[in-house]
Amino acid sequence: MGSVFEVCPPPLLFAGRSTFDVLYRLDRLPEEDTKVYARQFCVASGGPALNAAITHSLLGGKALLLSAVGSGPWAAQVAAEIARHSIQLLDLAAGTEYETPLTTVLASAEKASRTIVNPPLSTVTLPVLAASWQQAVPRSWGSVPPVVLSDGFHLSEVLPLLAACRNAGAMLCLDGGSWKPGAAELAPMLTAAICGERFSVPGVPETPDAVIEWFAAQGVPHIAITGGARPILGWDRGRRFEIEVERVAVVDTLGAGDVLHGAFCHYFSQNQEFESSLRRAAALATLACTSIGAQAWAKQTGRQVSGASSAGS
Repeated sequence: MGSVFEVCPPPLLFAGRSTFDVLYRLDRLPEEDTKVYARQFCVASGGPALNAAITHSLLGGKALLLSAVGSGPWAAQVAAEIARHSIQLLDLAAGTEYETPLTTVLASAEKASRTIVNPPLSTVTLPVLAASWQQAVPRSWGSVPPVVLSDGFHLSEVLPLLAACRNAGAMLCLDGGSWKPGAAELAPMLTAAICGERFSVPGVPETPDAVIEWFAAQGVPHIAITGGARPILGWDRGRRFEIEVERVAVVDTLGAGDVLHGAFCHYFSQNQEFESSLRRAAALATLACTSIGAQAWAKQTGRQVSGASSAGS
């Protein structure tokens, strides 16, 4: 009698920022020198790369994370969340005085917006990873992942390794929230660049078309610009398209872009089809806006991780 073996897909790599987020949902942003009570409150691990890795994990994928967690009051909570989702971590800040950033998020119900207050930038020097997959990462990580996402953070530490991954055949994707040092060196390596509408390139007009044209000139085959509730503008090897964003009752937009990027990498790794992967990811990101917390969508789809704390609890 024959046997059927399930082939597990290879893990994907997410490189960038991890934080610990404190989120207050308010009726409206408070005026200066006042006191207010929040409508809702939650604490959760955050950061673009970590949220994307968690999204991929909740969708059933295996995730590797290159990020700085380090020490400090919030590091244990973030490390526990990473472990809860069975994400393998290479901590860029291990053995240093770097502390996990604590971010404060004010979500306005009136404006369906969020305002983020970050701590001062860390001055701790982190080590630069080797420009070799075998030398830079644990042996247990196996071979180079088929898809690698960078959110632009810690580029000076990970750019040599990202280049090695690209040279080995990995599809390299950018979560472009804002321009960061090293982005110009990263751009020619990219397979896909998915950027927010506030992403701007120094010396280039601050318009979506100009950003798309700049990435296209760098040889990037797949480009998209997101605009909140406005249609996503896509460019697929010269073909332009738009993706309408479903109108929903927005509760919290924090992390919705991270969900989109994590879901995109998950789907793109399966079919290498840019537009269809982006459409599916956009639908999930829209769902993520209807509840508080970047992971709350998982409860609505029955993908809650056993033992994981619920966002908004």
